[in-house]
Amino acid sequence: MYSCEGRKEKPSAFLATTGDYQTKKIDPNSLLMGYLIDGYKPSNAQFEKITHILISFLRATNSKGDIAMTSGWENLDEVVTDAQNNGVKAIISFGGGEFKVTSTLMGNKTNRQNLIKNIIIFIKKHNLDGFDCDWEPSWVDDKNEMKSINNTVTDYYLTFIKEFREALDAEFGKGNKTFSAAVLNLNSIWYSAEKQISHFPQNGWWNYLDWVSLMNYDNDLGSKHSTFESVFGKDGSVTYWTNFGIPLSKIVIGIPFYARGGWGEEWLFYKEIMKMNPFLSGTTDFILFKKNDLKEKKYGFNGTITSTEKVAKAKKLSLPGVMFWQLAGDLPVDHEKSLLRVISRELRK
Repeated sequence: MYSCEGRKEKPSAFLATTGDYQTKKIDPNSLLMGYLIDGYKPSNAQFEKITHILISFLRATNSKGDIAMTSGWENLDEVVTDAQNNGVKAIISFGGGEFKVTSTLMGNKTNRQNLIKNIIIFIKKHNLDGFDCDWEPSWVDDKNEMKSINNTVTDYYLTFIKEFREALDAEFGKGNKTFSAAVLNLNSIWYSAEKQISHFPQNGWWNYLDWVSLMNYDNDLGSKHSTFESVFGKDGSVTYWTNFGIPLSKIVIGIPFYARGGWGEEWLFYKEIMKMNPFLSGTTDFILFKKNDLKEKKYGFNGTITSTEKVAKAKKLSLPGVMFWQLAGDLPVDHEKSLLRVISRELRK
């Protein structure tokens, strides 16, 4: 997919501070954002409950920085227009968990600048309201390849973030388009059972971002998947990232609209769980399920009570708000057990 052409830069030693860049302050408890994939078009009733949609994903298609949407987004402009007609901001999300970003793309200034230029053109063409950098570490079978890919995050993340913000402001004016990023529940990935390595660098990249969304899911399996404690406990995600340096005023927590039993395909939409168990209590956060030919396992999820408790705690901390992955996983918003329904109600109390 990627060529080896071009000279790779040395990692930047720059440490960004608020003296280098400051964003507009986001009002506490003002954001309720949902990711969309595969051309999913929200209903008007869903639009009424949210402030932003994050359209996923835009990706580089080669090392030169050419870009394209993932499948299903032939209706991109229609979804953007519908969102904006409902007073909802439409943001494009770049990358995603399956996207393997390399130093050939991000560590070469010519390629990186071409990527940035193409994204800016894309934002302008489709009248988008902002950009979300979902550039994640990657899990691959070849451990050497995995290390190379993930070191790209360490070496060039701030460089891309800084240069993209400068280009975004130059084209649209400072503060006229939002710039956010999604990061892992904690800052580690696994090379083996014994070895964990952090990859998001502690060099102030968050100063260029309006907010940072914590992907508070896929952090564990079964009944341990996306628990309240994994987000707000003493060793949880919010504590980790604030100690890392990101201020509470920029942290948005994430809520899954799906269950996780194992890695890979061992997951279920929340709406599928409720269809199989229509009388399930709102306090229940896992079910026993056997998917296809796999073993029966606990599938952990966030029910209405845990989701509400997470939003209530986020409000108490005066965080900017909440995001969720992904809207297609929910029940219709007029259903009493819709996660979007209960999250929106709690946030707007």
